[in-house]
Amino acid sequence: MRQMQVLGVELQDYTVREAMRKAEVFLHDQKLNTIAYITTRGLMAAEDSPELKAFLSNIDLTVAADSDILHAAGIENRNRIKEVENDEFMEEFLKKLVRGKRSVYLLTGTKEQLVALEECLKSYQQSLRIVGKFSLDELEKEEDWLINEMNAQMTEVVISNISSPQRESFFENNHMKMNARIWLMLKDKVVHATRKKSVLWRLPDMVSKKLFRRKVVKYQNQELDE
Repeated sequence: MRQMQVLGVELQDYTVREAMRKAEVFLHDQKLNTIAYITTRGLMAAEDSPELKAFLSNIDLTVAADSDILHAAGIENRNRIKEVENDEFMEEFLKKLVRGKRSVYLLTGTKEQLVALEECLKSYQQSLRIVGKFSLDELEKEEDWLINEMNAQMTEVVISNISSPQRESFFENNHMKMNARIWLMLKDKVVHATRKKSVLWRLPDMVSKKLFRRKVVKYQNQELDE
């Protein structure tokens, strides 16, 4: 594991093997543990948001969603970059859940995201044991109703795709009530592509990538001047 800082956000970088060891510990823990994909857009948003910066820094296990994040942190190991670009964490994590027959609950911000998320996960592991699914745009009752539903299904792992700041708000309000062992948060506002596609993630547009790189250079120059 390597500590890294990108645009002022404190993160950890684990190889896939190290991350799987952490996930195994989480599955046997008695509290909810968080795993989150960290994106370039999320990091740029966090630079100007102390609340989002604190949220990302407190995630138990972070997964870089783009190799640009590794480059920004000075990590140039070819094997590590390949792991990120091929999204090997997702493949190995879902294998672990299937082998252990772990119960999974899908949670998204919209119905469209829910359909896409399930399609993606099933393209990796058709036998994934999904015990429930819900999109927050259809919630007509109190959030406690949803948490009780998730707990009643004996949920061990929550996999979500919820946009910020709704994600942070829902987490703050409900994480202490959840009986799950792991909450895996996927990329904010980006639909995870199916395994069958040649590119595992929908790549950020070139303007966004260039903006991230410029922001990293500017931040690093400011750090040197201080």
